[in-house]
Amino acid sequence: MAIFVPWILVYGQRTFSIAGRYEFVACHADWPSPWMFRVFTVGVVFLTCYLLPLVCIAVFYALIGVRVWRRRVGNLAVQSRAAANIRRSKTRLLRMLVTIVVLFAASWLPLYAINLRRMFADQPAPGSLEKLLLERYVGPLAQWLGASNSCVNPFVYCYFSQAFRSGVAGLLRAVFCRSAVVTSESMLLRRSHERRPGARNEVVVTLGIDEFRRCRTTNREIEDADEAEIIALPSRTTQDII
Repeated sequence: MAIFVPWILVYGQRTFSIAGRYEFVACHADWPSPWMFRVFTVGVVFLTCYLLPLVCIAVFYALIGVRVWRRRVGNLAVQSRAAANIRRSKTRLLRMLVTIVVLFAASWLPLYAINLRRMFADQPAPGSLEKLLLERYVGPLAQWLGASNSCVNPFVYCYFSQAFRSGVAGLLRAVFCRSAVVTSESMLLRRSHERRPGARNEVVVTLGIDEFRRCRTTNREIEDADEAEIIALPSRTTQDII
């Protein structure tokens, strides 16, 4: 909030005239001088909204990666299957952290590059192809690309983490199984009430048990897949891995 306080002071309503016939009111920035606008954009917006967050997540994720990579689990043979699984998990985690940092940098860089070019480079001629592409296509695409970074991380987690995919799949199955149970119960209740009012409790109980068993079997299969990687380990070692 403190960073963008100057916007309250420099922005205001301004009436524009088109060909002396039409007028429209827009919110327009009136900076006292061009160099103040450049200093604010480069020294405040670019540094605090892009460069500083990029440096912070790069440094913090690097510390996380170093700590995870150096972590050792006792009572494991170097050539054992469990040790190999742990090394693969560490490698996937490091790739995931690097991907998150790279995506943040690549998502927001085009928008800031366009804004900096508008301030310091020569402006394209009105009506030129460059100006048309910049204003109608490249600029809006860069704005959308930067905003899309807010929702891309869960997809990165799903791609690199089997446990995250299993958790999401289990959650979706639980939600849809519950929805299917409710929908089927309501339909069968209406049908049973129309045909045999006294038998509707049996229909609901039987349907609920079948759906519950199906969902429980699916969730159990997911848990078995997650536990398959840790085999024949001492209890203390298993606890360390978890």
